[in-house]
Amino acid sequence: MKLADRARKQSANSDWQRQGWYYYDAIGELRSPLVWIANAVSQADIHATELDPATGTPTGPSENAIAMQAAAQVLGGAAKRATLLKVLALCWQVPGEAWVIVRPRPPIQGRPQPDEWIVLPPSQVKSKGNGADAKWEYRDPKIGVDVQLDSKSRLFRVWSPHPADFIQADSAVRPALPVCREIEKAGQTIAAQLDSRLALAGLLLLADELDLPRGEHDTTALALMDELLAAAEATIQQPGTPSAVVPITINAPADMIASGGAMAFINPITEFVGGLDDLRDRALARLANTLDMPKDIAAGTQGESNHWSAWQVEESTYKIFIEPLLQALGDALTEQWFRPALVAMGMTEEQAATYEVGWDTTKIVARPDDTENLRDLHDRLLISDEYMLAENGIPVDAAPDQEEYTRRLLEKIVIGAPSLLSDPNVAAAMGLEVVVAPEATGASGEIEGGQLEPAESSRALPSTQGTEPEPEAVPDGLTAAAELLVFDALSRAGGRLLTRENRGQFANVPKHELHTKLESSGDDGRLLEGSFQFVGPVAEAFGLYEGTLRAVLKTYVRNRLYTREPHNRTVLTNMLTEAMR
Repeated sequence: MKLADRARKQSANSDWQRQGWYYYDAIGELRSPLVWIANAVSQADIHATELDPATGTPTGPSENAIAMQAAAQVLGGAAKRATLLKVLALCWQVPGEAWVIVRPRPPIQGRPQPDEWIVLPPSQVKSKGNGADAKWEYRDPKIGVDVQLDSKSRLFRVWSPHPADFIQADSAVRPALPVCREIEKAGQTIAAQLDSRLALAGLLLLADELDLPRGEHDTTALALMDELLAAAEATIQQPGTPSAVVPITINAPADMIASGGAMAFINPITEFVGGLDDLRDRALARLANTLDMPKDIAAGTQGESNHWSAWQVEESTYKIFIEPLLQALGDALTEQWFRPALVAMGMTEEQAATYEVGWDTTKIVARPDDTENLRDLHDRLLISDEYMLAENGIPVDAAPDQEEYTRRLLEKIVIGAPSLLSDPNVAAAMGLEVVVAPEATGASGEIEGGQLEPAESSRALPSTQGTEPEPEAVPDGLTAAAELLVFDALSRAGGRLLTRENRGQFANVPKHELHTKLESSGDDGRLLEGSFQFVGPVAEAFGLYEGTLRAVLKTYVRNRLYTREPHNRTVLTNMLTEAMR
């Protein structure tokens, strides 16, 4: 509580934070991309992860029952987690900080209840007093009144630190405030001019010499105005009647009519100030460049991206713009609640220190489109038909049966070699009731035993068998480096295949071989999350294209998971050899 009090005192709700929320409400071009990023963050899921004692790096989802139970309660559980993550992401981007409150709930019928989690912007949390006498109040989001924080509740701050003063918050919106003011002023000026043109339609000057019955009016102008309004009303109410098209008649001296001086119209409204819309558009472009997110998202053009990034976040976007938020949030949750909860649930402090909150970003990060690489590997007979179908989301039972496969294959072959139609066996396999004579196909010879024997005069193409150049041998170093990446990926997948039910049954099986014992759920994105992160340096060291090497390794590992076969160096080397052609 002392740390929270110090943070609260040194990071009072600043004017720039209030201005940020104001422009968030007032400028749709600012609100939309911020909400887009927040919606992406809200799709993250939480799991407990165990740290490698040697390196301190996460090893993937933990299967420890206590850690799993604690992680399931973080941010209010699965039901409320997405909403709270969205609020946290918006607070991270606008005021740069948020306060998380975890308050215990009373038991129901003697059964303990999970804690209640609340996420609030800095303006909704206040402190009074100092030190031990400090009291904290927060605006309860359910009832809308200030509530004093009780001693059993936890309060901690998550913030994006300013580099010049670490305790102060910083955000993507802060440097964009001057641009937002320009956008607001330009919009207000345009709206004011439009309103002024609607409010005043101009002045109509009438000469005194006009002969128009005044009736109950004091002046000719008022009489004419009444006449015009009556005529307009009749036209609107009865558009198809003769009275709607008959002109209004006014007497005036002939010389005035000839000179056009009987009436005069004055438009006092200044011309619409040109260039304001250009000024606003330039300010919007500056805003897109200022916000801490990809320009196409800030400019609202992410819908124009390709079909892989239209509904998910590209990996680069996640790494640069979303992962820092999740890392900061994960660190805060781990230190302030997760590890204390593990200790309260029976772990020692040393044991709890080996666990932290991890993120499953399968729903956020888009998988790259490996269609071309997969097709190339399939054409080279390096992956199976079933695997190719599975990678493209097509059920295996959609594949043709053997009879249809033979017929369609023969159709393709016959297109290039029509003479095969003279073979009765080929014709029968294609479902043809007639056999085409060899002469009709341009071939000469006789058919015997289902084989076409060419005449002696026919000339065969020279054989090219054995003349293909030998592929370049794969360097031993490349094979070794590729195996390390494969072992890492298979180990991650193996750890994530373990469940509470099967944990302990395969204690003697290495992690990189667990997939041979446990069936994969088919969610390769989750199983392989975090794998292949060092493909770039390996590809650069051996002069290979990173995308090709990554596709080969991913295809190989996914094939191992799909077929539940252990690592095979020969198969991996053959795939690398084909990739180097």
